[in-house]
Amino acid sequence: MTVNKVLEQLKDRDVTLFVADEGEISPSDVPFPVVITGMGKMRMFSTLVKWHASLPEGCNPVVLNIGSAGSAKYPIGTIVNCTRIVNGGCELVEDCIELPGEGASIFSGDYFMSTQTFSPQQVKALSEQYDLFDMEAYAAAQFCRIYGIPFYCLKAVSDNLDGNLKDWRSILSDIRTRFTNLLDTCKQN
Repeated sequence: MTVNKVLEQLKDRDVTLFVADEGEISPSDVPFPVVITGMGKMRMFSTLVKWHASLPEGCNPVVLNIGSAGSAKYPIGTIVNCTRIVNGGCELVEDCIELPGEGASIFSGDYFMSTQTFSPQQVKALSEQYDLFDMEAYAAAQFCRIYGIPFYCLKAVSDNLDGNLKDWRSILSDIRTRFTNLLDTCKQN
C-alpha cells in the first residue's frame, strides 16, 4: 500500500496520531489529535494504555504512528509506509507483525541503530534484511493487535545508519514539514 493509499484509508475516520518526539510534527497543523509519547517502545506502549483507558465507550479509533527512522535503503526525507514490523530486543530476538498491503519492513529496536551502537557488520547485516529502523513502531503495532485497533505506520528517513547523524533537529524540521503537508490531505471536506 502506498503512502497515498494509507491517507485515503484514514479519511473520515477517528484517527489519533502517535509520535515519539515533538519535533516530528506540529500538533496544531494536522487534522488529527496528536499524542507525544517519548522515545522507546515502553513509552509508546504505556502512553497507548493511558490513551485507550480514556476513550469513550463505543468509539472506533484508528492509530497512526509517524516519526523518524534510519535507513540504508531510502534517502533522507523519504516517507515510507511500513507493513512488516519486527521487534528487535537487546538480544535481537524477533517477533513480527504483518499489516495488510505492500510496504516496507521496519526493525523496531531498543537502541538507536548506527555504527556507534552496533558493530558495522551488524548494521550491514540488519540493513540488508530490513528497510527501516526505529524504536517505537513495534510497541504501537502490538498494542493495536491486542486491542483490535486498526494501525498504520508512516516513517520518514532521518539518517542513513552510518553513525554520522547530521543535525537531527534540522532534519526533524524538514520531516515535520513533510508530514504536515502530507497529513493536510486528510482534512475532511
